Amino acid sequence: MPMKLFKCDETIPEREKHIYIKEKGEDTTQFLPSAHVETIPGSLSERGCSYCGAKLVIGGVLKDTIQLIHGPVGCAYDTWHTKRYPSDNGNFQLKYVWSSDMKEQHVVFGGEKLLKKAMLEAFAEFPDIKRMMVYTTCSTALIGDDIKPVVKEVEKELGDVDIFTVECPGFAGVSQSKGHHVFNMGWMTDKVGTFEPEITSPYTINVIGDYNIQGDTFVMEKYMEKMGIQIIAHFTGNGTYDSLRGMHRAQLNVTNCARSAGYIANELKKKYGIPRIDVDTWGFDYAKEGLRKIGAFFGIEDRAEAVIAEEVAKYESKLEWYKERLTGKKVCIWTGGPRLWHWTKALEDDLGMHVVAMSSKFGHQEDFEKVIARGEEGTIYIDDGNELEFFEVLEMVKPDLVLTGPRVGALVKKLHLPYVNGHGYHNGPYMGFEGAVNMARDMYNAIYSPLMKLAKDDIRGEQNLPSTNGNGNGKATKELSEQVVSLVQQQVKEATSQVQKPAKEAAPQVKQPAKEVAPQVQPQAKEVAPQVQKPAKEVAPQVQPQAKEVAPQVQPQAKEVAPQVQVQAKEIASYIQERAAEVTKLIQERCLWQFHSRAWDREENINGVLNMAAQILTGEKVVLETLIERGFYADAKILSADLEIRFAWLNSMENSQKKAVLEAVKGMLIDIVITKSKNGELHYSLY
Repeated sequence: MPMKLFKCDETIPEREKHIYIKEKGEDTTQFLPSAHVETIPGSLSERGCSYCGAKLVIGGVLKDTIQLIHGPVGCAYDTWHTKRYPSDNGNFQLKYVWSSDMKEQHVVFGGEKLLKKAMLEAFAEFPDIKRMMVYTTCSTALIGDDIKPVVKEVEKELGDVDIFTVECPGFAGVSQSKGHHVFNMGWMTDKVGTFEPEITSPYTINVIGDYNIQGDTFVMEKYMEKMGIQIIAHFTGNGTYDSLRGMHRAQLNVTNCARSAGYIANELKKKYGIPRIDVDTWGFDYAKEGLRKIGAFFGIEDRAEAVIAEEVAKYESKLEWYKERLTGKKVCIWTGGPRLWHWTKALEDDLGMHVVAMSSKFGHQEDFEKVIARGEEGTIYIDDGNELEFFEVLEMVKPDLVLTGPRVGALVKKLHLPYVNGHGYHNGPYMGFEGAVNMARDMYNAIYSPLMKLAKDDIRGEQNLPSTNGNGNGKATKELSEQVVSLVQQQVKEATSQVQKPAKEAAPQVKQPAKEVAPQVQPQAKEVAPQVQKPAKEVAPQVQPQAKEVAPQVQPQAKEVAPQVQVQAKEIASYIQERAAEVTKLIQERCLWQFHSRAWDREENINGVLNMAAQILTGEKVVLETLIERGFYADAKILSADLEIRFAWLNSMENSQKKAVLEAVKGMLIDIVITKSKNGELHYSLY
């Protein structure tokens, strides 16, 4: 049964809707875990609150802004310095935490006066800082403190400050994802367009959904600088308050974390016509693809290729060293939301690892659509997983490594399993080419650590017991891992031979009819032409007897030819559908543009990118009049190049057949991600 009820959940059977195990031939139109709903009572949750999603994940990362939390001091402390978000101004945002420090008396009598006092004190203590964000918490929201009038009073008194209010208490939504949404939409409404940035390059972008974990943003900045591209705003890693106010002046939004910041990217597209390109910045192969997309958008592909060549020369041999040692290793990814679908194919394609279980704390069904499309058969997918479920999964899949946060990481280590911090990293950055090597290094060190070998042994007995914990060090686990790798390789060989055979048989049939028919048609046309030119009255008496004589001969031939034509047409149609299915599978695994948050956006992207890809593959002239069309072109150019490399049959097709394949692909994708999608959020009016 694909939807799985774990043994530990027998007392809360509703959990079955949240756990899915992928089987052969299934897609997300058949099974999709419930997600972004209230945690079931009785089930422990690893989620953060909505306030945490706004402050800790997005706002608190800005490097030049006072982050004032209106509430008890614990709400400030628990979202301070818990993630590694460095900046180039001495890490101002990591050093300090501000709170109105509400006590019981303020809950009873109101905290607005306390808030104003705290705001004025904060600005006085940091006279060089002129920007502030004020957050409500559960306590202040429950008593009804109205913070916006207080903010206006302070702005009027001080004159040269700018303050943003975030009214998203912890109970506002089912997880921290609500905080992402509220912050995105509030910033778009109140602040975007209120500041004019200085433009220093003809190529301008916003980098959206990157929070500079251990220097990720610095990696992207380096690549863009080499390509001559100006980053108007980072949302929000190493970002500034005013740069985010000027986001409307960018030509392109490069979106990384679509769960925390896809909302503002979509609003910028609707209001200002700025296209959105989704990229996977983690993973060696995906880093190449991301840079090529950006280069194609601006028409500076040569610069992108120069950066790629330089980075590959530095890091490819190092990544290969780790690949030799990590191939076949099994890994669980238990993180927030996006890293599930960002890391899955990167680890499998770049390093030959197998992702065997994934759990998301705050992902939506959109996130599960992406990760299930990318995942292998037999992989376990869990929404809002709890500790007992993690124990059961570990026993089922026996992984070599777990990528998760420190809380679950502490649990995993007690089971003598290595883990790598998927939230704050061990030794980052993990983004880009060097990041892929850093991540591989941390995984290698974790799996092969001598401490794990020591931990697996029970020194209380007379004999050391072999490892059964799946940490890659015991004989039993090693043998099991080798069996799994062998089985997967055999399946790949069988699948490849089945796919290649129909293509070779069908390709000659597709080309053949036109060549055979043409010589027969031309002589008949020359003989008939003089007869047609005669007057109708002269020709008619001659034609009628001939017709009577010829008809008995033609009719049997027609009866013989018709079935052959029908059979041939069916074979061609079947061939087109088979090729379209191959292309659809590849797009499902690699292309994020099919999975945007709303149905209209998905359909627009599918049509725009595939229509542009058809023009590129058939050699038609491509005309790009708008930024949106350039966005479609960037995705289409990468897709077209990928198709030509992966599918040899494409190069032997006529242009009409290429178009037919892509039209069929379009229909298949729309069917999977829109028409039959089980994602309940596709038709919401707001992002």
